[in-house]
Amino acid sequence: MSSTISRKFTTLSVFLSLRLFEEHAALINFFDKFRELKSRDEQAESLELAEHATAVMGIIDEGIRALEDMDAFFTLLHQTGARHTKIPGFQTEFFFKIRTPFLEAVKLTLGDAYTENMDNIYQLTIDLILKTLVEGFEKAEKEAANS
Repeated sequence: MSSTISRKFTTLSVFLSLRLFEEHAALINFFDKFRELKSRDEQAESLELAEHATAVMGIIDEGIRALEDMDAFFTLLHQTGARHTKIPGFQTEFFFKIRTPFLEAVKLTLGDAYTENMDNIYQLTIDLILKTLVEGFEKAEKEAANS
């Protein structure tokens, strides 16, 4: 992740979660800690939601940095995807709900520095990250069903 994005990490994280829950309000029900946060203002002021959003962005950031070591990349994201099998009712398509808010957050953060080439790179990168999370989720589900 570029240093510009890293410096604005918390703001980017909160923006990401607000956009995610605006577009997919039902997703908030998967979080015991956030379920009662119905308004955008309540969500924006929640420290717990900000911490969770920062953790999500942290995984994405780690994934981007791990692209230099594909073994580490796949291990990190497969483990993260697998952890989501513990959330009752979680479905793999939920991972993809973060795609558009993530790209919007990066574009907003980088402003004029966000070129068409960067857009292409970030789209490919987030797609690979999300696909890899799904692989980890599905592999963990299969292993649980076989044991």
